[in-house]
Amino acid sequence: MIKNLFTFCFLFLSFQIFSQNIDQIRSVANFSSDAELSSYVEKAKLKGLSLAEVEALATAQGAKLSEVQLLRKLWNSKNDKLFDDINTTESVIKSSFGNTKFGEEEEKEKEEDLRFGSYFFNNKNISEVPELLIATPSNYRLGPGDELIINLYGASENSYSVQVSRNGTVKFDRIAPVYLSGLSIISAKNRLKNRLSKLYAGLGSNDKLSKVDIDVSLKKARSVVVNITGQVEAPGTYTISGFSSVLNALFAAGGPNEVGSFRNIKLLRNGKVNKIIDLYDYFVTGLYPNVYLRDQDVILVEAYSKQVDLSNGFKINGLFELKENEVINDVLKFSGGFSSDSYKEKIFINRIKSASRSVFEFSKEKFLESELIDGDILTAKTVSAFITNSVSIEGAVYLPGVFDLSNTKNIKQLIASSQGLLPDALTKAILFRTNDGIENEIISINLNNEKDLETFLIEQDRLLINSSTDLDFKSTIKVEGEVNNPETFEYKKGMTVRDAIISASGFNANANKSDIILIRNISSENKNKTNKEFNINFDENLNADNNMELLPDDILSVRKIPYLQTSKSFKVEGEIAIPGFYSIKNQNFTIYDAITENIEFLKSSSIEGISIFRDSIRIPVFGEKLISEGFSSKFNFELVSGDIINVPSKNKTASISGEVQQEGILNIDRPISAKLAIDFVGGFTENSLKRGVYVEYQNGLRKVTRSFLFFKFYPKVLPGSRVVVPEKDENKNKTSVGEIVGYTTSLVSIVALIKSL
Repeated sequence: MIKNLFTFCFLFLSFQIFSQNIDQIRSVANFSSDAELSSYVEKAKLKGLSLAEVEALATAQGAKLSEVQLLRKLWNSKNDKLFDDINTTESVIKSSFGNTKFGEEEEKEKEEDLRFGSYFFNNKNISEVPELLIATPSNYRLGPGDELIINLYGASENSYSVQVSRNGTVKFDRIAPVYLSGLSIISAKNRLKNRLSKLYAGLGSNDKLSKVDIDVSLKKARSVVVNITGQVEAPGTYTISGFSSVLNALFAAGGPNEVGSFRNIKLLRNGKVNKIIDLYDYFVTGLYPNVYLRDQDVILVEAYSKQVDLSNGFKINGLFELKENEVINDVLKFSGGFSSDSYKEKIFINRIKSASRSVFEFSKEKFLESELIDGDILTAKTVSAFITNSVSIEGAVYLPGVFDLSNTKNIKQLIASSQGLLPDALTKAILFRTNDGIENEIISINLNNEKDLETFLIEQDRLLINSSTDLDFKSTIKVEGEVNNPETFEYKKGMTVRDAIISASGFNANANKSDIILIRNISSENKNKTNKEFNINFDENLNADNNMELLPDDILSVRKIPYLQTSKSFKVEGEIAIPGFYSIKNQNFTIYDAITENIEFLKSSSIEGISIFRDSIRIPVFGEKLISEGFSSKFNFELVSGDIINVPSKNKTASISGEVQQEGILNIDRPISAKLAIDFVGGFTENSLKRGVYVEYQNGLRKVTRSFLFFKFYPKVLPGSRVVVPEKDENKNKTSVGEIVGYTTSLVSIVALIKSL
């Protein structure tokens, strides 16, 4: 008896641990709305549980298959809804198509990302869901579940809405069932016209008065179940629209994985290969694999058999899959050919030979006949930037650059090709000559000497002609201080103090125009002083001082008006007689000064609720104590420019929010305990963090709950206060699936040990 009781206790504890997240899921799945279940699913995601973990827990707890399917749909739904609503008069196709997720780890460079074609399935901007609101394709094959609209017009008018039954037929009154399964829309139209002609003779008539025409369209496409297997990112069973093609289905499954074939994708129908799809036809030539899927089709993606690497020199570099007998010219077509700067006469192939690699060269003539081997690495060489049969000219000419040596035999012709010398060109030039591939010789050229101009040029010669400004040292002057554009300017001969001030965009409002300092370096005079200062007055009209000529490296310092300070102000808002801006009159202007000199309270003003906002920080002001104690009160402090004094209105209520049974507002006329206020709204919840309860008063002051041993001392709640009950940290109480498995394993071991006693 004791052993059985002990076993039952362990099983009960394990069951409680194992099902802590499932009880809520099952109850919500059975009795709650979709919106409430969606909210719970989001919480489960935040807790770090995966869909597989939640499904496993639900199944172990005894959840029904329908409940697990509903949970999966809500989990996979992008907008936390079972189905997206489409505002049309037509019925909406409900599909779980494309909801499979492949993990949300950070993107990183993988080998499969280099494979040609993988970019299509990695493109986040492409929707995997086929367009459902389109005209019915003529080659779409009907099947059980498709709904049709059949319109008759002309001499007789009627409309039928029928659904293809499980037997593949549609039924009309007074005629036998019409078999349509497997027929295209065009074929179905012809068959229906033939069979309905027994009811409407005008369908077979050519007489305009008695003729009846028929139109057949798809009202609602059926859903089909397909299996995607082999080397794909997410193999499995998918419920998709009957409009879906093989490419749509592959996109939903994430496409081929790192070894999956893009060129040998098999569509199996009734256990036989119905179609072999080569996605390179779509990627390279745009031929869409427009093969519509049927119920229980199987898409098999086998591993690739041959893959080569185009590593450099092609328009698209990467890994390319090849079929048997495909040659160099084929892979060039896939990659778009050589890049613009590649040598196009040869391709170099790094190929595996037994236990090592060797390099082979293939000329252009062999591109059409040379087969490639799995693992080949193809490289095209980049053409060098070296320009043959050329000479160049640089510097003070109108058209510097590289010129054809055959048209420029000497220096005179080279200068003429560059459209001549600039006005500031020097008469001395330098000819740099290249010998054995190295520019290692300099020849001095006098441009006024006809003999030098006849100097014969050779390949890669470079002529440099400097200008007079290249040899000049650029001097500067500096303007700093109270000007609109303080900066260092290039010195120009004849520049005056007034010119420098104008270059600096003039004085600003704080400039002391009567005492501008000009600092001049006199260290070259070899005296005791290194700098000399000049005082310049701009308050007067044009005079010798402010029109004084500057020298290189002079510094103009424009100082601020003495004792000038910017005006400071504060703002008062709320329940006062005259809200608005007020000046801070002196350096020690305090909140007490502001209240006594500028603020007139109303009967509705809450003096105890006064607070100050400073740089997004709220500062409590204990108004009643401050006013009663006066300037020397410890609650008095200085104001700074930009402060906002807020005077709220009296409030005889207190709000309670957070993890309580029901958030609410209480009317209070005296202080009460925060615990009592929480009890008034139903008390705490299971997730309440009781030790974190705090009260925020009307002036912004916050007081938190204090604890001593097992006792909690809750703060007082005053009129205008806000009581906040925080939520517990869920991570501290979360039991992971790994821990559950560990607990279960330990439990099984203990139970086995007990039974052996």
